[in-house]
Amino acid sequence: MEKFKLCILFGDSPDLDPTQIAPGWEMAEIPVGLVVKPFDSEATWEVRRATIQSWHLPPIKAASHFIHDWGLTPIGPAADWDQIQFWSERALRRLGGLGVEFAGVYGNFFMIPEGMRRTLAMDDAIRWVNMLADYAETYNVKIALEPTADPHTLFPMYLDALEFARKEIGRDVVRVMADLNYFIQGNQPLEHIARDPASCLHVHIAGENAQPGVGDRMAIHTNLFRILRDIQYTGGVSAACPWVNTGGGNKMDFLAETAKTLIYLQELRDSVYAE
Repeated sequence: MEKFKLCILFGDSPDLDPTQIAPGWEMAEIPVGLVVKPFDSEATWEVRRATIQSWHLPPIKAASHFIHDWGLTPIGPAADWDQIQFWSERALRRLGGLGVEFAGVYGNFFMIPEGMRRTLAMDDAIRWVNMLADYAETYNVKIALEPTADPHTLFPMYLDALEFARKEIGRDVVRVMADLNYFIQGNQPLEHIARDPASCLHVHIAGENAQPGVGDRMAIHTNLFRILRDIQYTGGVSAACPWVNTGGGNKMDFLAETAKTLIYLQELRDSVYAE
C-alpha cells in the first residue's frame, strides 16, 4: 500500500532556514505571499525561483495561506477585484512553474464583514473561488480550501468546506484541506475526513503549540494516521506549526528539531501501516 507523504512547511517564519531542514522529508510546502510574492516583478521572481531551487528541498508540492497583506480580500466592499485577479493568476502561474500540485487557501480569508449579509458574502466567495479554479485548471494546480473552525467565516468546519466545494463550486479542481489544529479547536471528529476521501487534498499536523512530537498528542496523531491509511490517502501530511527548542540549549537547532519531528512522524506512520 502506498503511504501518505511527510511534508514540511517553511517560509511562514523567517527563523526556519530552508537550508537547515533535516534530509528525509518527502515533500515541502511554501506560503504563497511570503515566498512566491506575486506582486514582485517577473525579473525579481526569476532570481527568487533560482534561490528556491538552490535550497535542494524535497519536491515543493504544496502551497499555503495564498493571499497576504496589501489589503487583499475577496469578500465585501473592500475587495479590489483587479488586484485579486492579478494576484491569483500570477500566484498560480508561478506555483505551477515550481511543480506545486495544490494551493491551500486559508479559511479566514472568507470572513463575513460586519454588517454584510451572508448571501452577499457567499456570492463574493463563489466568484473568487471560481476565479481560482479557472487559473488552477490553466496551470495544473488544485485548490484546497482550509476551514479554520471560526464561526465568523463562510465555511468554518470541515464538512462546511466540503459542502461549499461540492455544491457551491462543483469543480473537481476545488477540494479541501484537513488541519488537525482546527479539528481540535472545533471539536470535530477526524472521521469526517472519511466522508469523502477523494476530496481531501492535503493535511496539516502539529504538536501542542509546536512541532509534532511536542506535548501529548500521540493518540490523536495515531487516530489521524489510521484514518488516512484506511481511506488510502497518498497526499501530504505537513508539519505546519510553530517550532520550539527542545534541545535545552540557548539557540534553536533547526536541523536537530526537524530531524526529531521527522523521526517521530516516520515511526508513527510505520507503526500504523504495520497494524
